[in-house]
Amino acid sequence: MKSMTRVTLLLVLCAGVIYLAGCGGGGGTAQPEDIATGAINAIKGENFTALYNYGPQWARDAQPKETEVRKWRAKEKWDLWKDFKKRFDGDGNLDPKNKSGITESEEKWMGASDAQRTAVLMGLYRIYNNEEWEKRLKEGDWYLDGRDVKLDIEGQGRATFTYRNRYNDTITVVCTRENALWSLGNVTVEMPKDMPKKPKDE
Repeated sequence: MKSMTRVTLLLVLCAGVIYLAGCGGGGGTAQPEDIATGAINAIKGENFTALYNYGPQWARDAQPKETEVRKWRAKEKWDLWKDFKKRFDGDGNLDPKNKSGITESEEKWMGASDAQRTAVLMGLYRIYNNEEWEKRLKEGDWYLDGRDVKLDIEGQGRATFTYRNRYNDTITVVCTRENALWSLGNVTVEMPKDMPKKPKDE
């Protein structure tokens, strides 16, 4: 069983954080604001895996070959689960409280969907390690604090949307444009572990 699991490791022992690989609709909208709005609502609703559907088509197309490569690396022991597991545990790591439910063991990780693994690798489950995370995430009155859209030649582009709440936590959504369609590139949540303290009024 152990050797079989190693053989079936796919796109999990990557050296860096994987970008969102599209599934279903595969992302692609005419306006980046639609993706940004969908992303912020998904995070506020703790539906981290919903972000996966906003990913680019090229990533989904590349998936079969990457899967093949990851299987080979696991089988030949270039990548080991015990090393990869270190990225999940402990304060500041990707899933410090195993809130995702998939990082406890190699078997659970491999039994998860691509969307679930992607959400973990993006660091979204770090939210649960923060003080009063639920109050900050769900009652923070998030608003659009910054917007930067840049178009390039031949239908390319990049857009960044920054949302801020009443506690000065931020969520940054990066969208990319290719062939006149926008898709999700990455999401970053900045939420310090300690709840901000009010200044003393003296």
